Amino acid sequence: KLIVFESSKTEKESFLADKNKQQSILKEIESNKTSLTKKLQDQEKEKAKIAQAIKAAIKKELAKKNKPKTPTDKPKTFTTSPEVALAGKKFEENKGKLPWPVNSGAITSNYGRQQHSVVSTAFIENNGIDISTNKGADVRVVFNGTVSSILTIPGAGKAVIVSHGNYRTVYANLQEVNVNIGQALTTKQKVGNLLPNSSGKISESHFEIWQITSSDMKTVNP
Repeated sequence: KLIVFESSKTEKESFLADKNKQQSILKEIESNKTSLTKKLQDQEKEKAKIAQAIKAAIKKELAKKNKPKTPTDKPKTFTTSPEVALAGKKFEENKGKLPWPVNSGAITSNYGRQQHSVVSTAFIENNGIDISTNKGADVRVVFNGTVSSILTIPGAGKAVIVSHGNYRTVYANLQEVNVNIGQALTTKQKVGNLLPNSSGKISESHFEIWQITSSDMKTVNP
């Protein structure tokens, strides 16, 4: 009886120890979940700020482009620029064939609304895709075009917008920019290099494609 009693006592103590350990782990998980949710909310605010800045830049560019010019006495000839005629068709024709904006990497966030990989109750909205790559990696233009805007977004680095006729490609989360507004670029030409992520070990390239129509502009799944 003494042996059985001691054995039962030991099992009970072991059970209580396991229970306490589980409760401690659960508390830690809940704490991490709260921290992750807060971090996620901050990231979503940052993404919204980037999206607003990009949309405003494209609108400003289009407004400037469509602004009526002051008439002059000089004769004018109106011809479609080779870049617009070529890129307006060829960019769309190259669907599925465009190179990545970075030399190597892995897509860590897809386009559109999706469930967060860690916080199951949270959903994120992405206007483009995010590609994890080497720290400070170079970012390159995916098709021939002209630099239409360069943005500096407080807390989110810099972004370059490149015009391809009726399309715009956006290269965000840049640390340094190596191009100028109005500069013509060729496929795979470097536009800048990436900021390191919060861990300081890798970088994340944010890439978007916008389609411009006569009445609207919208993002397209890269």
